[in-house]
Amino acid sequence: MKTKPSSHDWEEDLSKLIGDPLAFQLGYRVRQFKQQTQQIKQDSEQMLSEYFRYELDLLPSRSEIENFNQQVNELENRFNEIDARIERMTKAQ
Repeated sequence: MKTKPSSHDWEEDLSKLIGDPLAFQLGYRVRQFKQQTQQIKQDSEQMLSEYFRYELDLLPSRSEIENFNQQVNELENRFNEIDARIERMTKAQ
């Protein structure tokens, strides 16, 4: 669940308590930590995806999915052609 960024400037409030330089440093460290955790999340997602795809061979590649979809479409077209033929043959009788 994503949370909305706070519109309240907590760094400003903190600066009144501990001073601007220390509040800035703390705010900087919090932002840096947030960026690092986001990067770790992205890296982990990529590593898991690659592990499932290449090591376990569980996930198809994009080209394999596109190829499968194309084959399904071709099969559907052939089925529709056969169905139309059968329909014409039954009407002719």
